[in-house]
Amino acid sequence: MKFNSLILFLSFHFVFQAQEQIKTTLLDSLEIDNISFFEKQKETSYYSKNNVFYKIANGKTQNYNNFSLGNINHIDLYNPLQVVLFYKDFNTIVLLDSQLNETHKIEGNNLESLLNFDCIGLAIQNQIWFYDFTNQKIGLYNFNANTFQFKSTPLTQKIKDYTTDYNYFYWIDENNISAVISVYGNIKTLGKIPQYDAVQIVSNENYLIRRANLLYLFKLGENKMYEIHISEKSFNKFYYKNGFLSIFTPNKVINYKILLP
Repeated sequence: MKFNSLILFLSFHFVFQAQEQIKTTLLDSLEIDNISFFEKQKETSYYSKNNVFYKIANGKTQNYNNFSLGNINHIDLYNPLQVVLFYKDFNTIVLLDSQLNETHKIEGNNLESLLNFDCIGLAIQNQIWFYDFTNQKIGLYNFNANTFQFKSTPLTQKIKDYTTDYNYFYWIDENNISAVISVYGNIKTLGKIPQYDAVQIVSNENYLIRRANLLYLFKLGENKMYEIHISEKSFNKFYYKNGFLSIFTPNKVINYKILLP
């Protein structure tokens, strides 16, 4: 057992020590205090601050707030024409159009069959991915028909981190095992992820990992780390999408252009 533990330690040690470095190009920085989310899409920027969600496009700023629902716990911009906000404290999902007008409000406590949302994301064909922490199942909710369908049996481990797209729900469990389920209910275990302080699942192959104030790309198939070069020695959070990397410090967000291998 001790020998196996030593081999496991050395293998992870090798992964972290043998990394190559990924270069980045600094784009800009914005001085915004207490920002909790930022995403840049071409000439449009989105961010949240003090539980208000903002969109800046062509010099015009729009915002949406619903303070009665508490904190915004998750923002899904997979489709900017259908923004998804999740207010976990009130078990509520809000959908917004491109002008940040509210189009749907899904209140899990008021549904005919109670759902306790824990993880959510936009799916295909007017559906929302969700994980119900009471049933411990992943499902799809149709917000036009107000119907839902569970797609998994109860999970044996809690979900620690996750991401979604139209067709797939990816997650990492308490044992750092990564898995994915399709809209058809097919589940596949992808592999084990190294220990981390924070993670973003980019795809079934790529994972951005913060560890000891350093940022890495972990490629699961290669079991290899690539250190990402950024100038910040201390940062709170990070976010990547479509070649843009945002680094959050207490009073600003720094944006980089990056090409992942």
